[in-house]
Amino acid sequence: MSEQSLYLRGLAYTVGDAVPLADIEEGDPEQVQVFTKLGLHYYRKSPLSLPELCHRPVGETMRTSGVAPADVGAVLLAPTVNSIHAVGLDYPEVAQILGDYGLIDAKLYGVTLSKCSNLSAALELGSSLLRANDYSEVLIIVGDKCARDRDRFMDSAESILSDGALSFILSKTGGDYELKHLATSSDLSHLTKTYGVLAFVDNSVKNLGKLWRAIPPEFPPEKMEKVFCGNYNMLIQRGLMRELRTGQEMFYLDNLRRLGHVFSCDVLINLTDYAAETPLAPGATVTCLTVGYFRWGCFVLQKC
Repeated sequence: MSEQSLYLRGLAYTVGDAVPLADIEEGDPEQVQVFTKLGLHYYRKSPLSLPELCHRPVGETMRTSGVAPADVGAVLLAPTVNSIHAVGLDYPEVAQILGDYGLIDAKLYGVTLSKCSNLSAALELGSSLLRANDYSEVLIIVGDKCARDRDRFMDSAESILSDGALSFILSKTGGDYELKHLATSSDLSHLTKTYGVLAFVDNSVKNLGKLWRAIPPEFPPEKMEKVFCGNYNMLIQRGLMRELRTGQEMFYLDNLRRLGHVFSCDVLINLTDYAAETPLAPGATVTCLTVGYFRWGCFVLQKC
């Protein structure tokens, strides 16, 4: 990381209503049974449109962050709109969100190709924009909504997809968490080859392991309070624990059962829920891991 300190502030999210897997429309009973055995019990379904889902956390972020709209130099919109699973945002809908919160002068950027690692990609771009420009605040918005219930089942039961959105300010001036480390890795062969699910999961776990081991030594794994990753099934979670050589107690898994996989929102939703249940002491560090189709991300946050 650069000497310029960056912070996350005003974290806010919204998700749909909890629906038992057994109640999913067009759900195959055997498929539901497999998902349930792997630790997935509910998904979140919202009657709101994707713009409405994004609108809610943005309002909360602007209210709680203490940042004036005029100080937001850029807005990064990072939904998984290129996915067959998700519905998109149209330009007028984005303009409505920004206009409602006085953000019409901010530069607008779209971040989509990293799919469920869009959060890490947005943090990279946001960090670069803050260091290259004279403004001090960037608003980051991630969120997705599944188009059809039958598309909620991820391949080979990795997880069940849920509707939700999250936003926060990436700031030079202060916040709730300091961004102490950020790194991503990419494997562009995933764009040109067809990988089996097991090979894809294995490759993802190995990439996350490399990123974990590359965390600077001033943040030793044994001093890390928690690891937050996507809400994937317990087989994947255990494989990641073995790769990282950590015990299950280090992983936050509460939302796996009750929330499912909210695309690229998971890790910061999980952090927010954990901090609400078990307040982090100043100086405590956590690691967030993200998985995309060809990109993986790792960032370390320290409680301010």
